[in-house]
Amino acid sequence: MMTNRSENLWEIAWRNAEAMTAAGQEPRRHHLLPRFYLQRWAIEDRVRVIDLERDRNAYEPAPERAAFETDFYRLPDSRGLPVVYWEAWLSAVEGHASQAFAVLDTDRPGDLDEEQHQWLALFIAVQMTRGRKARAKRRAMLAAELTQILDAYGPENLANDLRQGDLFAYTANDSIETIMADVERFRSDPSQLPLTREQDLRVFAHTATHVAGLITMRHFAIYKTPRALITSDEPMLELHEDMANPSLSGGVWGAPILAFPIGPYRVAAFYRRDIEPRQPGSTLSINETVDLNAALLANAHSFAIARPGDLIAERLFLPDAQSFRSSRQPDPKSGNMLFRFWSPSRWEGQPNAPTRVVSRWWPPHVPPASPPTEEEQRIIDGWT
Repeated sequence: MMTNRSENLWEIAWRNAEAMTAAGQEPRRHHLLPRFYLQRWAIEDRVRVIDLERDRNAYEPAPERAAFETDFYRLPDSRGLPVVYWEAWLSAVEGHASQAFAVLDTDRPGDLDEEQHQWLALFIAVQMTRGRKARAKRRAMLAAELTQILDAYGPENLANDLRQGDLFAYTANDSIETIMADVERFRSDPSQLPLTREQDLRVFAHTATHVAGLITMRHFAIYKTPRALITSDEPMLELHEDMANPSLSGGVWGAPILAFPIGPYRVAAFYRRDIEPRQPGSTLSINETVDLNAALLANAHSFAIARPGDLIAERLFLPDAQSFRSSRQPDPKSGNMLFRFWSPSRWEGQPNAPTRVVSRWWPPHVPPASPPTEEEQRIIDGWT
């Protein structure tokens, strides 16, 4: 998916990054959401930002001053790539995607041509991989891998693997005791894993290009809303029938429905390939819109974005963020133990979690996710 186009993207990003540096115009204010996307929520050049990590404190800056972090995508010096390479890469993706958004605003997603569809999928995939939640999940996955190797092969083999790998700076002089003390620390708190910003950035783009391929295989439809939606620093929402008890086969391949607000009054729903879109083009009810806003808010990591003066993100119930968990359960097919280490959603395990968010989207019966097709499996294999 997007092989030739992605190769061109790498080259374009390199040229643009070098041009920024040569002109002395390296951007330092890096947006966690694209500026053109934030602008869609603006009224008189203001948006409402709700800081979830500071007791939902709200303020109303201009879009270019909202949802940014200094040098969030900046590379260390002397690493081969221009230091603003990934900022240039993101700008190129966003420029192409903005053209697809103009088509979506007409409520005729079928008018997207193949290239626009692919850029849209890559843009949405990037929103799933660029932020802090994705960085935390990568560390959780690595902690799970350390645990699996330790359980299967023991401390000595794990220590040897870590000495020979390029992720950890261990040498032959580092004792098993020292390495295993670090491993236990990483397993108990995956945020301490020593991934560099360079590694985070390389993985986010690699992952996005593969996730995009799975998104293009989903059916999707556009719906309108009677009141404004919010968005957040994690705008792609994974929906399950019971948000308190999501299926293990979730994610971009297995989740029944993915929802993405494309503006304050439009939302795109991406249905798994075995679920046909229901009532495409219709307008959601007020209750459906409020439920969708509640789910969007709970999916946020650090902040939500609303229209100026819209207080819904401050008034809706917000479950507490949950820490990493691990579990083991038997696989009924193989009899082996399945290990899971994950960061649960805010709704997971909550007795008042929503079910079937946006009721009109759901068929009477949702089958379990079927095995990946050959094409999907190739994408998944390339990703992992």
